[in-house]
Amino acid sequence: MAGVEHTLDFAGHRALVTGATGGIGAAIVDILTARGAPVVACDARKAEATSSWFVLLNVRDQASVIQAFDRAENLLGGVCDILVNAAGLYPSDPLIEMTEEAWDRVLDTNLKGAFLTSQQFCRRLVAADRAGCIVNITSGSADRARVGAAHYSASKAALEMLTRSFALEFASQRIRVNAVSPGYVQVGSAVNPLSTAYVEAITRTIPLARAGTPRDVARVVAFLCEDASDWITGASYRVDGGSHAGTLALPLSRD
Repeated sequence: MAGVEHTLDFAGHRALVTGATGGIGAAIVDILTARGAPVVACDARKAEATSSWFVLLNVRDQASVIQAFDRAENLLGGVCDILVNAAGLYPSDPLIEMTEEAWDRVLDTNLKGAFLTSQQFCRRLVAADRAGCIVNITSGSADRARVGAAHYSASKAALEMLTRSFALEFASQRIRVNAVSPGYVQVGSAVNPLSTAYVEAITRTIPLARAGTPRDVARVVAFLCEDASDWITGASYRVDGGSHAGTLALPLSRD
């Protein structure tokens, strides 16, 4: 956890992070742990090493979600009040070749999974009469289509709206729900293998002239979980090096 700020912003809180063995998810686990939160890291893949408790979780399966929250409460000694939905798939399937199974797998993981975990999280907080917060990891692809990623873009666009819906319905319970929308983030080929041509091309489009890092995203997630952001809900924060602002690819329109 070198380079992560060590403060006690989250002392007294309990966190559950999905997709915790991926690059962004692992960085989120690290920063929350470093700032004082006990964290249950959840993923469908077993973690080789983790600074927190680890629980296997298939976010597409409601029974698995319920078991993960039960296990988290046993490990942490109470209901979780921080949930970060970082589980997600980022495939490449041209529409003409995309199978129904490929579509369902992406939507069930990226969208249904966040619905199931968020619903379970909110049900438990309501029963305990406690406040809390959810942060969903969406994507710049939510409003910028990409060839080969129709299922991914659709799932992330829907997750942006699901974020707002949860924010409205649970505002009276003091459960805040926000999204973080990353641009291109280097997470390593083991997590997200991309072609060299794609990486070079997308990096050239970033106004700040570099790819993002998992820590860039994790620091914004941490902010949205802090008490300092307790008047923010239903929002989406872009962490993309300026990509959403526009393009630098065009010259001046006039000499």
